[in-house]
Amino acid sequence: MNETSVRVLLERFQEMLFADRSLSVQTLAAYKSDVLAFCKFHPDALSTTKIDIENYIGSLRSLNRKPSSIMRCIASLKQFFLFLYDEREIAQNPTIDIKMKATGKALPKALSEDEIRTLLDYFNTKSDVRLNAMLHILYGAGLRVSELVSLTRDSITRIQQNNRTALLVRGKGGKERIIPLNNLAVEAVEAHLEALAIKFRSSNKYLFPSDSKSGHITRQGFAKLLKKLATEVGIPESKVSPHVIRHAFATHLLLHGADLLSIQKLLGHKDISTTQIYTHISNEKIKQLVDSNPNIKKLRI
Repeated sequence: MNETSVRVLLERFQEMLFADRSLSVQTLAAYKSDVLAFCKFHPDALSTTKIDIENYIGSLRSLNRKPSSIMRCIASLKQFFLFLYDEREIAQNPTIDIKMKATGKALPKALSEDEIRTLLDYFNTKSDVRLNAMLHILYGAGLRVSELVSLTRDSITRIQQNNRTALLVRGKGGKERIIPLNNLAVEAVEAHLEALAIKFRSSNKYLFPSDSKSGHITRQGFAKLLKKLATEVGIPESKVSPHVIRHAFATHLLLHGADLLSIQKLLGHKDISTTQIYTHISNEKIKQLVDSNPNIKKLRI
């Protein structure tokens, strides 16, 4: 099977995923990368057997690939060969008996409430209203960084039932969700909009505009600003990233008694199993976190 044939099959596979599942560009690219890597190991995809796939998984382990990376690869191959089977390109699905073994996934890193407060308090004496607004939204609404940087000015809305300011967020697959903003976040956004009206008199629609190709601040640009902020306040920059602050949002909600379904909706997770990683904090770990932080409300455990 030549390289052209593989790419044709891959294009059809991606078209199916995009049409049937509305997956993000990043997810589609990950599937493609995983399948192409396998096809370099075993060029004739249509003759693949279970043993071929097991040998490939073994080779990944010998290269000390992370368990999470291997699991993603297995998931990609399962989807690809299921597609080939459904399209009658192959008579048998070689992945049907390949098991997705648990990897003992650890809870993502999260900053403590005191560390988050240190980051936010920095702006009491500094005037970077844009970064202040972005940080308050990121921690106050738990957005993905891609959702944060691409917010438009009309993302700011009102909830009619209680007249609260909220964000209309467009997440993965074009799905929308509404997230209420706390008072501090509202104040930070209002200050940013006032400065924006003076600095940007153009028709740029984004809440955080820039001169980048996309028209808004980039994910990489925002991540660099966060690293710089961490250094300024004395927190190791390795501990701070947009993704870590999103996890802090969810973890702190859980510590204060929020239920998992509510956290799932706020984070925009399609499946509750994705959110369940936060339940991996053991009771003992929660006790330690509470005991070490007097500002956290005591919980019954």
